[in-house]
Amino acid sequence: MPLSNDKIHGSMKLIIDTFRELQPELMKSFGNIEHISKNNNSPVTELDIKVEKLIKQRLAEKYPEIGFHGEETEDTPGTADATWIIDPIDGTLSFIHGLHYCTNMAGLIVDDEIVASVIYQFSANNMYTAIKGEGAFKNKQRIYVKNTEINNSIAFSDRFIYKNLFEILSPYKIMLCTPLECSGYDFTRLAEGNIQGVAKLKSKAQIHDTVPGVLLVKEAGGEIVSFEGEIYKYDTLKFVAGSPNFINIIKEHKDEIIQITNQ
Repeated sequence: MPLSNDKIHGSMKLIIDTFRELQPELMKSFGNIEHISKNNNSPVTELDIKVEKLIKQRLAEKYPEIGFHGEETEDTPGTADATWIIDPIDGTLSFIHGLHYCTNMAGLIVDDEIVASVIYQFSANNMYTAIKGEGAFKNKQRIYVKNTEINNSIAFSDRFIYKNLFEILSPYKIMLCTPLECSGYDFTRLAEGNIQGVAKLKSKAQIHDTVPGVLLVKEAGGEIVSFEGEIYKYDTLKFVAGSPNFINIIKEHKDEIIQITNQ
């Protein structure tokens, strides 16, 4: 059963409203909250779980046909070929330490395509949204990647890329930075034009880390290069996102990059 446009917009609004509702509680605990370590040694707080469970419950009540995939709880299937993918607090470590590299994130998959995205930088009260074919927005204002000259531009990467691709990109005067493992922050910087690229080639990212940001970047005029087959799919975890000029450089050196990342 296909998902109607009304239900795409309606379920997206439910998530946006819930993120905004929880913002005061998140800010009360910003830099001041206990945490435990999961089996993969990543941190989790009671608010990670609360945010996810509340959205899961509200979606199930109002849109039971839509499936649910979260970072902290079990998946819930729906009757439609549609699933909301939730990262309740992306950048939990930054949240624990009171750093601004943290967001709430959600992305909607319909028929194996990303069709809606929400990234909420709750510490700054900035809401980033995108629906396929309708553009990317920050607080309801249209945003675009910055497709300028590459000289003296910045790209975010994981530690492996920073160490091993520096020599490839340095002739273009691209500064590689390694942010504090917050995909949502990375993708919003790219979509808003602050940086030129985001590399996800050796990170431990999962689909809840990448799906919302990829659509935001694409709707802002950015491009994606897959390093898992020729075409990016929503479950592709090895890719580079960037402005068209940055992506042209990545494509030019794709074979070298593949060789390095396969080592």
